[in-house]
Amino acid sequence: MSAYFILALCSAISAVLGASLRVSVPASNILPNPNTLPASTHAVLTSSSGQPITAVLKKGNYFDFSEIPTTGSHLLDIYSKDYVFAPYRIDISSSSDSATVITGAWETFRGTRWEDRGIALVAAPTEQLDMSAKVLSKKNFYEERQGFNPMSLLKNPMILMGVVALAFTFGMPKLMENMDPEMKAEYEEMQKSSPLGGVTRAIQGGGSGSATESFDLAGYLAGSSKSTGNDKASDNNRARKR
Repeated sequence: MSAYFILALCSAISAVLGASLRVSVPASNILPNPNTLPASTHAVLTSSSGQPITAVLKKGNYFDFSEIPTTGSHLLDIYSKDYVFAPYRIDISSSSDSATVITGAWETFRGTRWEDRGIALVAAPTEQLDMSAKVLSKKNFYEERQGFNPMSLLKNPMILMGVVALAFTFGMPKLMENMDPEMKAEYEEMQKSSPLGGVTRAIQGGGSGSATESFDLAGYLAGSSKSTGNDKASDNNRARKR
């Protein structure tokens, strides 16, 4: 009689107890020593049918959720000031043997649909689940200052323009000295007939003092020209016709 009573009592207690979840933090490349996690690290199990359940980090680097009363889909988040942990989806359902059982556990991804999940961590419904949390990255609140890189100067347009101007200034005279005489004479004739010839000779450090050397580059680029006597006469003729 007493044995039957004890068995019935154990069955009643197991029916009242809910599912249990234990989440451990193993060592990894990002977190070589889990013992360095601060005491403020905690895990939160959130569902739409009840209040959030919080578990603190215990000695041994694990979180313990015992007797979870709520059913449905839960979101498991681990919060730490130094590291980012992967979120998990935990599905809990009611059972005839106990109050609740864990029917599914998957890694989920932020910013995606709730149905998008990773590999299943539960093969069959269980009253107690032991799983490991994955560390995604280490938090960095400060941007590291980059060191000086000489090659970055070549990416500056002003530096490139200066280098090209220097190469043109010092390289053009050398090129003219090694040029064929006939080609050199032809090039000089082209420079004399060009309105920019004076500017080119000024850059090369030469010049014959001709009228083209006083060429107004700014006025030429602006589209203006110097007025002459013929221009004034034509303006007077136009005024008389009006």
